[in-house]
Amino acid sequence: MLEKRRQNNASILQKANHFGMALFIFVVLAGIIGWLTGNLHFGPSSGVESKSTDASEHSVGHEQAAEDSPHAAELEKAICEHGVPTIECDNCRFELGMVKLRPSVAKALIETDSARKVNNTTVLKLTGQVQLDKTTVVNIVPTGSGRVKRVDKLLGQDVSEGDVLAVLHSADLGQAKAQYLEAQARFELAASTLDREKDLYEKKVTSKVDYLSALNELNAAKAYHAAGEKRLRLFGLDTEQIQAIKNDKDDNQFAELILRAPGAGTVIAHDISAGSLVDTTQTLFTIADLSNLWVWSDLYEKDLAVLHDLLSSGAPIDARVRVKAFGQDVFTGRVDLIGSTIDEHTRTVKVRIQVVNEHLKLRPGMFAEVEIIVPRKDSITVVPATSVLSDDGKTFVFRHWRDDFWVRRDVVVGRRLGDLVQILDGVNEGDTVVAHGGFMLKSDILREKMGAGCAD
Repeated sequence: MLEKRRQNNASILQKANHFGMALFIFVVLAGIIGWLTGNLHFGPSSGVESKSTDASEHSVGHEQAAEDSPHAAELEKAICEHGVPTIECDNCRFELGMVKLRPSVAKALIETDSARKVNNTTVLKLTGQVQLDKTTVVNIVPTGSGRVKRVDKLLGQDVSEGDVLAVLHSADLGQAKAQYLEAQARFELAASTLDREKDLYEKKVTSKVDYLSALNELNAAKAYHAAGEKRLRLFGLDTEQIQAIKNDKDDNQFAELILRAPGAGTVIAHDISAGSLVDTTQTLFTIADLSNLWVWSDLYEKDLAVLHDLLSSGAPIDARVRVKAFGQDVFTGRVDLIGSTIDEHTRTVKVRIQVVNEHLKLRPGMFAEVEIIVPRKDSITVVPATSVLSDDGKTFVFRHWRDDFWVRRDVVVGRRLGDLVQILDGVNEGDTVVAHGGFMLKSDILREKMGAGCAD
């Protein structure tokens, strides 16, 4: 009985030894597998910056990461082949589209902006033609016929108000000046005669009839003198020039008709040359202000209602104009008039857009592509257009993740809105993105395509 018990105890001990050995082998194998996969490592990790133990920093990091959940959680959990979190490995973080920049480096290399909400708009795309603002076009016609003595302004030159355009020798002006001098002499004589007759009448030397006759002659002389002055003003002479006529003894200048610019602008048409004869039916100069132009565009009948309502309400209707000659430039304008009739053949109505031509790049006659921005009631998320990069047919931005980390985020883009682009998916309002300098971060993460990373 005792021997049998000893045999049972030996059997149990042998089984325990076998189980312990198996457990030991299992633990060893599990440790080896964990070490090979990077899930188990010993000692400080190479190439990894020490983590801050400050509780507040740890909390902030997790709050920011939570904003990207579950994407942020995936980034946090990823372990590289060096056995450390991938985002903290200088050699491997780019595989996650992650870039780390010190604040001083970021300040020097990139500019940032925020994704934000803006009022949504509908864009109507039209075609049109650049034309002169006809309210600024002035045709210069001589007020008297004559021969051209000299031409001071030529085609394409800018002029200011009062600038001399040309000088004519005009017999008409000479005759008008002569008549004015005659009227001036008659007026002075009539005034002198009236003074004498009045004195004689008061002394009972002359009759009242003579006095009244002298008074009537003075009134007639005044009217003749006033008519002569008005005629000179039609030739463009001002008060000072008219008063100086009686002192003008130079026969060469007596009949000089000076054509002056009535306002600032550019000479866009020119039909005059020295020595030629001109008359009062000829347009010698055309001056226009090119700093503001019109763009007449064709709007389809189906789109008329929304523009009509906005214009009637007094709401501003902005427009962007592009021309082929300056494809990169966008000229801003505003719709100010809708035509009164519909073209029966094209079913379109003319729309006028006032465009500021600050650098005088636009030319009348240019073909133009027009985008009219019609505001809507909803809003959309936008980022600077320079924030959006592309690679392999994908569009993405670099978004600030946390601390010194920037992560590539694939986005779905919508319409282009000037310097902004609509983001349909990928970033949220308030997210900080790289606005300028993103190509630097892009070149860093593209090392993966050149064979960099953990496989080296």
